[in-house]
Amino acid sequence: RRTLHGVLATVRQWLASPELSSSRLAVVTTGAAGPAVEQGNGDRAGLAATPVWGLVRAAQAEHPGRIFLVDVDTGLDTGLEVGIEAAELIATAIAEAEPEAAVRGGAVLVPRLAVLPVPAGEPARWNPDGTVLITGGTGGLGAVVARHLVTAHGVRQLLLTGRRGPDTPGAAELCAELAGLGADVRVAACDVADRDALAALLDEVPAERPLTAVVHAAGVVDNALIESMTGAQLDAVLRPKVDGAWHLHELTAGLAAFVLFSSAAGTLLGAGQGNYAAANVFLDALAAHRRAAGLPAVSVAFGLWGDSDGMAAMLDDAARARLRRLGLPPLSTARALALLDAALRSGEPAVVAVDVDADAVRARGDEAPAVLRSLAGSGRGPGRAGRAPRLAAGVAALPARERTRAVLDLVVEQAAAVLGLRGVGAVAPTRAFRDLGFDSLAAVELRNQLVAATGVALPATAIFDYPTPTVLAEQVAGQLVSQPSGQPDAGAGEGADPTRSVLAEIDRLTELVDAVPDGGRVAVADRLGALVRRCQQAGLAGPPLPEVDLRTASDQELFAVLDSELEIR
Repeated sequence: RRTLHGVLATVRQWLASPELSSSRLAVVTTGAAGPAVEQGNGDRAGLAATPVWGLVRAAQAEHPGRIFLVDVDTGLDTGLEVGIEAAELIATAIAEAEPEAAVRGGAVLVPRLAVLPVPAGEPARWNPDGTVLITGGTGGLGAVVARHLVTAHGVRQLLLTGRRGPDTPGAAELCAELAGLGADVRVAACDVADRDALAALLDEVPAERPLTAVVHAAGVVDNALIESMTGAQLDAVLRPKVDGAWHLHELTAGLAAFVLFSSAAGTLLGAGQGNYAAANVFLDALAAHRRAAGLPAVSVAFGLWGDSDGMAAMLDDAARARLRRLGLPPLSTARALALLDAALRSGEPAVVAVDVDADAVRARGDEAPAVLRSLAGSGRGPGRAGRAPRLAAGVAALPARERTRAVLDLVVEQAAAVLGLRGVGAVAPTRAFRDLGFDSLAAVELRNQLVAATGVALPATAIFDYPTPTVLAEQVAGQLVSQPSGQPDAGAGEGADPTRSVLAEIDRLTELVDAVPDGGRVAVADRLGALVRRCQQAGLAGPPLPEVDLRTASDQELFAVLDSELEIR
C-alpha cells in the first residue's frame, strides 16, 4: 500500500506540473519485472513493488510516450539512486522508445508476448472427493467457472463465497442447477479480505471433504484516470484482489490447484483502470512466488469476457468496438474457458489469455503496445505521428477560419471512430462530448489520437476542458500555429505587438457580447472558459479568479473574470 500510494502521488504530481509537460518520467524498480524475468527465484519476486508496474502501465496508456518503466538488478541499485552503469542502460532503453525494460547483467531486456505451446489432451479431472473454493463464486464469472469445473473437471464439492452469500440474486438458482449436474454446493457469505472471517470459513470445511483447490475470482472495479484517482479508490480495488489472495496463500496448505483470475488490464488494457491493473499484476507475481516455493499456482490474465454477466456487462457497444479496434476483441465464454484449461495444462505460473487481431494491431502502427509487436508481426510502424509535422505546417499556412475548419474535420473524424459511429455526420460539431457518449476511456483514446496526429500537447481531460468538437478544434488549431514548427499567423503584420493585438480583439469582443441574446450565453461562456484555460497554460494567469459561474454570470461579471485573468486594467 505504501509503495503504490507513493508512486500514485508522485505520478499525479508530475502529470499536473505544466513545466514538466515536455519531459519524460522514468519509474525505476528493483526485482519487480515479473515472472518472465524473475523466474525460479522466489526471493526476487518483488511482491511489494511489482504492482507498481500495473499502475504505471495504466499511466503509460493514458499518456503515451511520456512515462517509462525500468527494473534494475539489485547489484546495480544504490538505495535512492541507481549506479552509473544502470543509469546509462536506463537511458539506452528510453532512447529506444521502449515503454518498459529490465536491466540484467549489463543487458537491456524488453517484454514481448508470444504464443505459448500447450500440450493437447483432456483437462485433468480434479479430486472429486475434495472441496473446491471459488471466491466471487456467486457472481456472473464465478458461476460460469463453477459450472465448468463440474462439467469438465469432475468437481463434486463446491464452496462458493461472495459478500452477500446466499442472499446474492440468482444464488439459489445456481445451486439448484449445479446440484442437477451432480455437485454438492455450499454458498457462504465471506469477505475473503477479512483474514479472520476467511480462517473461520476454512475451519468449517469437513475433514472427509478437505479443501483441495482454490479459484480466486473475487474482485471489484472503481475506474478513474491516473490524474483523478484517489488513494481510497486504490485501496478499494486492492482489498478483494490482493488481500484476499494473500490470505488464501497464507491460510491454505496441501492444495492440488491454486488458480488466480487475473486480468489483461495489468499488461495491455489498463487505461482508466490503474488500480485494477496494479491488483492483478500482484496476482501474477504471487503465482510466481508460490511456484518458486514449490507450491501450486497459476495466474491467468484474461482479456474481457464478452458475453459474461460480470464486469463485461458494464461495457456498452462503443467500448466493445474500442477493444476490437485495439486488436483485442472480447472473448466468448467458450473461448475463455478453453484458454483457462490451456493455462492449467501449460505448466507456467502466469499467462495472458487473450485473442489478438494481428491486422488491427498492425494498423495501429507505433501506437500498438510494444509487447504485441512480435505476436502481431509488426515493428515500429509510422502510425499517425508522421502526420504531425505536415499537419502543423499545412494548418499554419491557412487563413484563421480555415485552420479551425481543417482541425475540426480531424476532431470529428476521430471522435466518430472512437465512438464506433459510421460517418462524420454522426458527430455534431457543437454538441457536447458527454452528450455524444464519451466516457473517460473514450476521452483518453480521442486525446491520444489527436496528439499523435497533430503533435499538440493535450491533457487527458481535454474533452472535458474543451467540451465540444468546435471548442476543442479551436484550441488545437491555436496551438498548432503557436508551435515553433508552425508559420506566423498570416493575419499578423510584420513587427506587430501581439499583446496590443490581443487587447484590441478583447475590446472588440466587449462590444459584441453586449448584443448576445440569452440563448447564446452558454456558448459564449464555454468559449471564454476555454480562453481562460489557455491563458493559464501559457503562464499568463493573473490574480485568482472570482467565484463566478460563467454560464449564469451577467455581462459585467464575465468581463470582470476575463479582465482579471488577463490582468487588464
